[in-house]
Amino acid sequence: MAGGKETPRQKLIGLMYLVLLALLALQVSSAILEKFQFLNASLENTLAETIKSSGEKEKIIRKAVEDNRNKASDVALLKTAEDVRVKCKVMIDELGKMKKKLIDATGGVEENGSYKGAKDEDKLAQMMVGDGATVKGEGFALKDKLNGLVTDLNSIIDKANLGSDISKFAPIALDGKDDPVFQKNPDQKNKNFAELNFQSTPMIAGLAVMTEKQNKIASMESALLNVIKEKLGGDVVIKADKVVGMYRANSSVVAAGTDYEAEMFIAAYASNLTPTMTFRGASIKVENGVGKIKFRASATTYDKEGNSKQNWEGKIAVPIPGKGDTIIPVKGEYIVAKPVIDVKSASVSALYFNCGNDLNIQVPALGASYKPSFSASGATIVNGAEKGMIIVVPTTKEKVSINVSSEGSAIGKVEFPVRAVPRPALVAKVNGQPVDQKRGVLQVPQTIMVLAEPDPAFAAALPKEARYGVTDGEITLARGKREVKTMNFSSGNVNLGPIRGEAQSGDRIIIQVKKVLRKNFREATEDVPVPTSSSIITIPVQ
Repeated sequence: MAGGKETPRQKLIGLMYLVLLALLALQVSSAILEKFQFLNASLENTLAETIKSSGEKEKIIRKAVEDNRNKASDVALLKTAEDVRVKCKVMIDELGKMKKKLIDATGGVEENGSYKGAKDEDKLAQMMVGDGATVKGEGFALKDKLNGLVTDLNSIIDKANLGSDISKFAPIALDGKDDPVFQKNPDQKNKNFAELNFQSTPMIAGLAVMTEKQNKIASMESALLNVIKEKLGGDVVIKADKVVGMYRANSSVVAAGTDYEAEMFIAAYASNLTPTMTFRGASIKVENGVGKIKFRASATTYDKEGNSKQNWEGKIAVPIPGKGDTIIPVKGEYIVAKPVIDVKSASVSALYFNCGNDLNIQVPALGASYKPSFSASGATIVNGAEKGMIIVVPTTKEKVSINVSSEGSAIGKVEFPVRAVPRPALVAKVNGQPVDQKRGVLQVPQTIMVLAEPDPAFAAALPKEARYGVTDGEITLARGKREVKTMNFSSGNVNLGPIRGEAQSGDRIIIQVKKVLRKNFREATEDVPVPTSSSIITIPVQ
């Protein structure tokens, strides 16, 4: 492994190698075989990313050499980078062919992606170990080739005078006595490289060993390319070959009737340099040298005019060949205008307790970007069919607070007092007309309607809540101080036949309402308290 600092990817590969070695020392079960397959797949992904990254580094090196007018020292470094890539690719490809040969020899791949011969130990041993004496497997030659590659890379370090920037690489194919993991293990320390890694070993574990070696090679290649990339340059020439028009406004918020002020200028950048840009610690997309920032504006406090000054910061990292990244800080300011919450309702001044109050809450300033969500204190909320339409059911008799957000960003809150539902008026009607309780009736009618009529303002505001029905009561025919006859009723449409024939002039029909129900917007019913003082209707008979 190379000296100096390791990248996170290299540290991950090292950790996965230790896990691999630990698993190899065990008598593996089917469950562990699955872990080997997962480990091999992870190593394959890491290998692909490292190879792709090294390809990008070579492109950067090649481009930097061209942009710096093909200085002799830079051209030599480019040649070194190309030699490193070729040598490492040859070995990685050879390991890839060995892996394919092993997979084919053990039955290939199942439809689900698993290996048919994952448990096979014999074919792996035959291929890589042989009999260890007269017939030697490919593992013995593989050791020489792997360590030979390390020797070649170390020679490149010497020839290119890179020794001050990177340490020499250590051999990557070790016998048991040389491997720090196994050199104190009496069962493993006397094994050679081929036996240690491929004898009495399931095929999938051997596959993972080969993939790990590919990763080691790719890591060495990446480390060398990093050093070469950093050594490029000297007197760096940056050619600004792209020019764009830009502007900077004094304020992004302008009131009608006031002046808008801005500055126009040109910005030039070098298309050969690919800057990376971050905003609030996260990378942003860069196109044609321009990074675009987009975030949801918010504020917690506003001035008396409803504005809140905010700022943002970003960083631009410009890669200078041979010099590393130059960091350019960027700061911006903007103003958040407090959005006005517009509430429309049939009765917007207050909400009725335990009723479905229809509200239409909009924030005109947000326009089409308004995607509201609501929460409430002291009430439950039912979302309506259209944007901003909700039904609020107060569960407290004090005050309801409704919090308004759009796409998760808080906009503000609106508060409403809560009023009790007004009691309905109890009335008696004959032929659809209210009975005059002073004049009475000429004779007892055949039927009479006993109704609970809602408060007019309540009925106008919440018609679905203002539905009442009388469900229990008692009617008495009284003469003087005596009760002539009493009957009960369970609906508002009462048949007076049982007392009609016994009524005389001067009698009284006394109606006592005992129970009234109200139906709400959910079609559920609730009891309406009926005070004794207002529950009796007296009708004289003339």
